[in-house]
Amino acid sequence: MYKDMDIYSIINTIVTVFLGGGWFIYYRANKQKAQGEATQAEAEGWKGMQELYQKTIADFDGYCEDMRKERSVLKTENNEMREKYKKMDDEILVLKRQISRQGRKIEALSPFLCNVVGCLNRKRVNIGAIQSDDEVSSNNEDNINSME
Repeated sequence: MYKDMDIYSIINTIVTVFLGGGWFIYYRANKQKAQGEATQAEAEGWKGMQELYQKTIADFDGYCEDMRKERSVLKTENNEMREKYKKMDDEILVLKRQISRQGRKIEALSPFLCNVVGCLNRKRVNIGAIQSDDEVSSNNEDNINSME
């Protein structure tokens, strides 16, 4: 009987080790599987975040490109407006010079004009045909330059 008990206790010990060790291995495998699934889920989450960031960066780049184009368009429009403003400013200066010349012509003629409506000495005067002192001097300079 002791021999049978010894065999049974040895068999029981072996079965217990195998069964207990199997449970430990099973638990360890399940734990590793759960950790792997968690790591994979975390990686997928990070991948989704990375894709979102990439889309955000692409959208921002598109927005920046649109802003650059709009800026260049506004810059060209601004340059065109400045050129128009400069041209109009030059034209205003020319008109002011013409007005001052006409004013000097009228001042030069005022002693010779009769203001009385019914006066017999009153004559029609063409102001455009009369040259002011500035025009005479500039014409003389032009004639001297053309002779050289």
